Amino acid sequence: MPKSHVFRIIRSGEVRINRKRAEAKTKLCVGDVVRVPPIQVVEKQSLESLQSSGTLNKVQLLKAAADIPILFEDDHLLVVNKPSGMAVHGGSGSSFGLIECIRALRAETHEDLELVHRIDRETSGILILSKKRSALRKLQEQLRARSWKKYYKTLVLGFWPETLRQVDLPLLKTQSGEKEARVFVDPSGDAACTKFKTIQAYKANYSQFTLIQAQILTGRTHQIRVHTSANKFPIAGDDRYGNFEMNKQLARHGLKRMFLHAARLQLIHPATNETIVIEAPLAPELDSFLKSLQAVNSR
Repeated sequence: MPKSHVFRIIRSGEVRINRKRAEAKTKLCVGDVVRVPPIQVVEKQSLESLQSSGTLNKVQLLKAAADIPILFEDDHLLVVNKPSGMAVHGGSGSSFGLIECIRALRAETHEDLELVHRIDRETSGILILSKKRSALRKLQEQLRARSWKKYYKTLVLGFWPETLRQVDLPLLKTQSGEKEARVFVDPSGDAACTKFKTIQAYKANYSQFTLIQAQILTGRTHQIRVHTSANKFPIAGDDRYGNFEMNKQLARHGLKRMFLHAARLQLIHPATNETIVIEAPLAPELDSFLKSLQAVNSR
């Protein structure tokens, strides 16, 4: 079972040594009597199956939250590597989100957990939660001042030209009913700027690809997805702005999600005022798909 769950039941006093509350650092001696409470562990289910069922119980919530990798944590911040397929909060067709899961897991710690920012459900990678109101306020001030440096890794269809290093296209968001927002390039939209850098070109017998780094200088909805698609290099696996026929073929070759990952984030710590850099490794399914491709030398 997850180590975080073990620590939770110890903190709550459910683990006893000689009928007394124990701490995680307590050392056992010969003859000690240890009581461990009954523990229910459910089989691991995919995020998609949990969300589609609509009947989540507390045990499932705790399991989903416990499986989310923690990248950094102190008294002010909790930074996680969000999996693809999990919304950051409930609503818009999702019965639960990451924040609800984490709150359920840590209900007894009385932490004031709040989302500092958001990323798309289909996107994996770095997501920051605050543990104190003061931290939330300072981090959101940084966001408004655009002082964060956010870098994504994404795999696009085709060979991305080395000369295409920055895209400045205004984006207009439209939304109808309860459907997720759709974004278009439109002169009347909000200014949006993305910097791009080629990492590695790849090929397979069915297509060509380029792994690129995208740095967003503005935080518009679906910004990277629309900026790449508008330049005729859609993101592999993107079911909204991508190549739908190619997505079917990619799924047969192992890529069943959008290849977009929040990989690196630089910010100022809200308490220490020190610059911190957080990195999130590629999700296993993305790394596995890359390894199935053949790298191409620089053109």
